[in-house]
Amino acid sequence: MQYANAYDETKRLALEILSKGDVVVKLYEEASKQLKMAVILTERQEFVKTFNCIAKCQKIISSLNLSLDMQYPISIELNELYGFIYEKLGEANVNRDVKLMNDLLSLINDLKDSFKEANKINSASTPRRL
Repeated sequence: MQYANAYDETKRLALEILSKGDVVVKLYEEASKQLKMAVILTERQEFVKTFNCIAKCQKIISSLNLSLDMQYPISIELNELYGFIYEKLGEANVNRDVKLMNDLLSLINDLKDSFKEANKINSASTPRRL
């Protein structure tokens, strides 16, 4: 029990020191992981577990959407894209559509890679504070 508490505390502290860009990338990574797992579970016909994975992925997409600062044009476009992804995740879940899940996985991974690159560029141009 003591080890579990130490692990949770370490995980919490690690998240606290991440930049906003790093947090966004981590959210995309988790969404990707959940959707990959949903594909595997669908193929195994473990539909309750599939449902849970896709629900987690939808929750992450909603969190990303809620974090947008709508004063920027890119945020308006991302808002529409997140809405599309959320809706299609629900459709893939109901229809147990592995092809749609894989298409959405590809889209999420492309977004993750784009944010990862943008974060890298931003980190290189921003001086570090100690």
